[in-house]
Amino acid sequence: MSRLDSPWGVFLLLLSAGAFAQGPALPESLTLSKALELLEQTSPRTAADKAQIDVVAADRAAADVHPNPSVSYSGQRLVSGANTGAVTQHQVVLEQPLLIFNQRGVRRDAAELNVSAAKARVAADLADRRRQVREAFVELLSKQEQARVLDESAADLERVEKVVAGRASAGDRSRYDVARIEIESRTLRVEAMNAKADVEEASRKLAAQLGLPNWAPHAEGDLSPAQIETDFTRLWETALQQRPGLRAMRERQAAARGALSVAQRDRWPVPSISAGVAFTQSDDGVSAYFGLSLPLPLFDRNQGAVARATADIEAQRLGEEAELAETRAEIERAGGVLVKQREALSTLERDVVGRLPALRKMAEDAYREGQSGILELLDAFRSLKELRVQYSRQQESVKLAEVAVIAAAGLDATSQGR
Repeated sequence: MSRLDSPWGVFLLLLSAGAFAQGPALPESLTLSKALELLEQTSPRTAADKAQIDVVAADRAAADVHPNPSVSYSGQRLVSGANTGAVTQHQVVLEQPLLIFNQRGVRRDAAELNVSAAKARVAADLADRRRQVREAFVELLSKQEQARVLDESAADLERVEKVVAGRASAGDRSRYDVARIEIESRTLRVEAMNAKADVEEASRKLAAQLGLPNWAPHAEGDLSPAQIETDFTRLWETALQQRPGLRAMRERQAAARGALSVAQRDRWPVPSISAGVAFTQSDDGVSAYFGLSLPLPLFDRNQGAVARATADIEAQRLGEEAELAETRAEIERAGGVLVKQREALSTLERDVVGRLPALRKMAEDAYREGQSGILELLDAFRSLKELRVQYSRQQESVKLAEVAVIAAAGLDATSQGR
């Protein structure tokens, strides 16, 4: 009985198969830089896109290949009439086309341009997915912060609930105060539970962006603003050099020009040389054969391929102009939004957030001293909670605006915003 035939062998086989299906171990927590690293090195979609480069690169081998020679045979035998020569004659001819107008060199150059265009396209697609991962990461950070705020608010309210219940037991407060704060506390707990569900959804969304199922990571980081450039001139200069979409358009233009060069070179005729032998039976004669053939480009001068390549160059030129215009507008929009969002966050921090601890203490002191009722206390707690959540959402808006600037100007290729 083999080891695989035993129950323990089957169990071990299933266990190893399950471990293989789960793939590499994934961290429970990750930073933004780690998420971007997983996108580039582990994401199945990234691997699939990079595999397309190898498909295009295979054309380089085809471009460097010589045309195949051909072998022909013909025979002749006298059937009737007077024999003026041999009764039976055989002829074998070997023919080889010659690419004497550097067609192979032009095709190699065009193949290299196609590979560069494919790499640029993959880089542009990857840059777009990096933007999506950044957005998903920021959303997860914000949801985590909002869940933390709600948990802390619920804990604070439960602490005050115990104080109110104690004072009600001593006869200092009514049972209505106890019932009202209990309801508010339970409602806040439900809100905190929903916030945790939002965190789970955001975490799964980030994992989906990375193409990694059965994973709900915790985001490590904070929502503090980064030093992202907002000057349009500098962003525009950076975009012209680094934005992957513009690079891809330029590479596609170069590939289109390479295709035109191939089409124009293919207009030249391809001569063929031939050599062979002819031998006869009965008279035992052997003759050598040499020949040269040259197609005459009277009708087909590869006009269709040339016209197509010319039109493709014009289409790529217009596409680059459109990409430049869209990039300019996107940088203007993203930079302007980031400036406004930063101003709003600064105002919120200066005029509101710094005063929240004092406001909470004032609300509790007023209730203890009998200067306000339970409704005023609960309203104060509710306002404090909403202001803290609003602050977290404003930080998220700033970070998302930063992501938009990074994507618009191609700053993703630098260390900014990491």
